[in-house]
Amino acid sequence: MLKDFSENIFGSDTPTRPLYHYTTQEGLLGIVRKRGIRATHHQYLNDTQEFLHAKALFCAEIEKRLNSESAGSEIRLVLEEMRSAVNRGNENASWYVASFSEDGDSLSQWRAYGGPTSGFALGIWCDQLALPGGFRLKRCIYDPKKQRDFAEAIITSQLEGALAEKTELGPVEAGMGLSVILDLLALTFKHEKFKEEEEWRIIGFPPNRMSPVPADPPQEEIELEFRAGRSMLIPYLPVPLKNDKGEFPLDRVVVGPNPNPEQSLRSVKILLESQKLFAAMKSISSDIPYRNW
Repeated sequence: MLKDFSENIFGSDTPTRPLYHYTTQEGLLGIVRKRGIRATHHQYLNDTQEFLHAKALFCAEIEKRLNSESAGSEIRLVLEEMRSAVNRGNENASWYVASFSEDGDSLSQWRAYGGPTSGFALGIWCDQLALPGGFRLKRCIYDPKKQRDFAEAIITSQLEGALAEKTELGPVEAGMGLSVILDLLALTFKHEKFKEEEEWRIIGFPPNRMSPVPADPPQEEIELEFRAGRSMLIPYLPVPLKNDKGEFPLDRVVVGPNPNPEQSLRSVKILLESQKLFAAMKSISSDIPYRNW
């Protein structure tokens, strides 16, 4: 049951156009040269409220059922364990995330991730990526109704599994399963105020650890690495961005608002040519009249 839901959560969403990763000069150089991206540990992402948002949805659904007059003692026992699992912290969870946007020229993204005077958005054909086992590409969900429907369906499934006569899934196991699913959903459930981001995420788990999500194909070893943050070390996994042929499916680079747009675009094209990324040399400059210098 948990496997079915994990597949549903990660899903088979396929983008029909390139997705864009916003980054700085340093990020551009690293991604292009290494043909890969840093997937950051989820506890070190900018939005620290994501887990709280998902937890609130799950708790509301559980409370609704607990308050139902038709809920018998056996049902209440399972729901109480589910509520306990939802209310636990996420300190023991380890998921790694890399973010993309459908919009390749977004003012809010330039401000957030582009750096002070020279940001870039790398357009990548993510539908062509042959991601390592254990990693999936998933569209973020902003619609409150869809989020509630998802929470309701998952609570129902876990509850029915725990109460089924021919299953060994009991209250504690139901709570554990819900806790895992919550981790996954928390990384795709976003507040509707952020819907302009049009975000997709590559989500995965660290290598050489027991994972609740089956790795298909089996996960190859990826060395855990760290970078310097503003006030702490940030753990991340270097995820290769390659298709089945081992090629880097880079479509273009968008040069963000810049005091020297023509020269910046020219240097990007020189970089792409040096890396033999000729298909991406149709790179362009942002159309947004924004200045922060």
